[in-house]
Amino acid sequence: MKPPRVKKRESYMDIRGVRVNNLKNVSLRIPRNTLTVITGLSGSGKSSLAYDTIYAKGQRRYVESLSSYARQFLGRIRKPAVDFIYGIPPAIAIEQKVTVRNAHSTVGTSTEIYEYLKLLYARIGVTYSPVSGEPVRKDSVTDVVNAML
Repeated sequence: MKPPRVKKRESYMDIRGVRVNNLKNVSLRIPRNTLTVITGLSGSGKSSLAYDTIYAKGQRRYVESLSSYARQFLGRIRKPAVDFIYGIPPAIAIEQKVTVRNAHSTVGTSTEIYEYLKLLYARIGVTYSPVSGEPVRKDSVTDVVNAML
């Protein structure tokens, strides 16, 4: 019988001994490269875990990746009260507050990544005709004249 397969250490975030706000010595593993949802009752420590611990450590890693010149303009980031954290990548966060008055604003429009995605899809995407299902291509003058004749 084969021993059980052990996941690589890089495939998860390992967090041990979190002591932030309502969290008292909490330890957990969160898989990386997946969508993970943190749920719980009000006051159970969801935000303390997500923002005050995981994000705070990821933000510290992000700031450490900047030059010393860039770091001088940033404020000090508090270290989360935790025994051990492994596998957390550099992180940035977007505030939940709506700063734009337009009701149609999304995370993509407020971070301006939407414009880059539009350009990317326009360049690599293939447009198909909703009528024929064929790929749409650019016609030359000759193609138009031939179609008319």
